Amino acid sequence: MFTLLSAALLLTTACASNKKANIDYDSSVNFGQYQTFAFYQAPASLETTAAAPSTAATTAENAATDSSATAATDAAKPTYDPLLEQHFKTAITREMTALGYRFDEQAPQLLVNYSTVVENREDVRTSPIVVSAGYGIFSRNSALSIGLPVYGGVETTRYKVGTVMIEVIDAQANRVVWQGILEGRLTRSAMQNPAQSINQSVAQIYQRYPTRLSATSN
Repeated sequence: MFTLLSAALLLTTACASNKKANIDYDSSVNFGQYQTFAFYQAPASLETTAAAPSTAATTAENAATDSSATAATDAAKPTYDPLLEQHFKTAITREMTALGYRFDEQAPQLLVNYSTVVENREDVRTSPIVVSAGYGIFSRNSALSIGLPVYGGVETTRYKVGTVMIEVIDAQANRVVWQGILEGRLTRSAMQNPAQSINQSVAQIYQRYPTRLSATSN
């Protein structure tokens, strides 16, 4: 399940460990040619149909269909906190603006899409248990002892891993030209300040944006 709340949880651990984001982009694209950006809006999954003839049976059928469509729409609504969505958009806008792009919903040359996903993972570790056995002739001054490792202790650690993905799309060509992904173990401590955690994560992903790398190399 995609959830922005989970993204806020992962960032403290990811940033504390200085984990680098995975970056992929089209090296043939001149990112300096773009000036404007906006946020990607997914197309509606349900389309409104034309009204049918006004018979009693058709009216009842349409009412049932409308009710089902409404229920489906409600079920498809995202479950994240709107405040976290705002934090993400604020952080991304700050980074895109710092790169020289201007926000323009009317004529964006670039569209930014972002998402998060959480998955359960587990680590299974086997630890040795040493069993000592004595053998030989025991006297006042000497003895022989042999340690035999017996592997029988199994420890299972279950945890959650969150992934934040940011995509930059060429609006005219309708294709992704840059993608950044950051993964980290979830932690509750980031809940104390989710805005700061999101800011750190987004900034970390954008550290290796093409135009930023070009400016650094020059």
